[in-house]
Amino acid sequence: MAVTTAQTAQWELTRQDIEVIREKLGIDLIGTTTVEPFLDVVATLQMYREKGYESGFEHPVIEERINPAELVPGAKSIVAIAMAYHTEQHATLKRPTGIRGALSKYAWGQDYHHVLREKLDALAVEIENQVGRKIAYHSSVDTGPLVDRSVAQRAGIGWFGKNCSIITEKYGSWVFLGQLVTDVAIEPSPPGPTSLCGDCDLCIRACPTGALVDPFTTDSSKCLSFITQMKGFVPEEFRTKFGTRIWGCDTCQAVCPSNKGAEAGTYEGFLPDRELSYPDLLRLLEMSNREFKRIFGQTAAAWRGLTVVKRNAIIALGNIRDQRAVPKLIELLQDGRPEIRGTAAWALGRIGGDAAREAVQAALANETDPQVRHEMRWVNEEESSCEISI
Repeated sequence: MAVTTAQTAQWELTRQDIEVIREKLGIDLIGTTTVEPFLDVVATLQMYREKGYESGFEHPVIEERINPAELVPGAKSIVAIAMAYHTEQHATLKRPTGIRGALSKYAWGQDYHHVLREKLDALAVEIENQVGRKIAYHSSVDTGPLVDRSVAQRAGIGWFGKNCSIITEKYGSWVFLGQLVTDVAIEPSPPGPTSLCGDCDLCIRACPTGALVDPFTTDSSKCLSFITQMKGFVPEEFRTKFGTRIWGCDTCQAVCPSNKGAEAGTYEGFLPDRELSYPDLLRLLEMSNREFKRIFGQTAAAWRGLTVVKRNAIIALGNIRDQRAVPKLIELLQDGRPEIRGTAAWALGRIGGDAAREAVQAALANETDPQVRHEMRWVNEEESSCEISI
């Protein structure tokens, strides 16, 4: 049905205007909504905090997470965008030979934070050109106070998946989200469904750590996507769950039926580099900070720095159990960082062999850090076991 002049008089821009801008800027999906508070998520945010399900990366003030109008003086609208990152090359990329780890698919191309921020900045410029005035706006990708998924659902981008992702009709859940709060009155889009998952619970059953504790609920302290980004020592109960992962986890998306047959993204910046997507683990252990930034600096896996990724690579080596990793892991027993020394000792215990045992035994004699000594305890436990068997 055609929109009449009377219907559009209250809007500075219509949904059709926004769609024209979307196409011009190469944004995959776009939607709009009001700046009314997101009161429906308050109980969920409070529950996450009370039960300890938060990741630690969230904005700390719940009241600010639900009030978009507080971000911009005179705010009237939110424009939500989504960019698809699962390209045809993602679907066909093969793991190279060698001792390899794996990055989550979202980190196979350019850092999405930069890509979407550029799209949002360009979007603001186009809106200014359309309305013929300087606009006030606040844009964010991941790091803003608003709950990205709630904004996307209300703006019609998609619906809530039981795996806690936004699922879109066209691209499945393989999308990055961003939003722009502005003082421009824009015709809102119809909201997306609350959920279309029905009785399916494949994601919940497939989660390696049981982090999907209930439909639509993630205990981030158990989620590999967050654990691979945490600093310090990884809790022992999660290390074998890493497999060869060294950054992120795709399991709950990989099993989702809504992602089967989803349309591929076409943004060239997200095309994968095979050597970065499946890094050589032994080479990674030898990298300097400068080399790491040069090679991985344009990906979303770089923001925590080399130490976290190197620690994860050591865990992956412990899971692979290839004797070729032993010499390099022995070298790392002398590293200045406790989480590297201790994790290397754990990995050597997983791989086993005389060289690993003797090296850890020697290092234990001079080790003063209590956590690292704890990681080396397997040497004494192994010796005690041998004595009992004799």
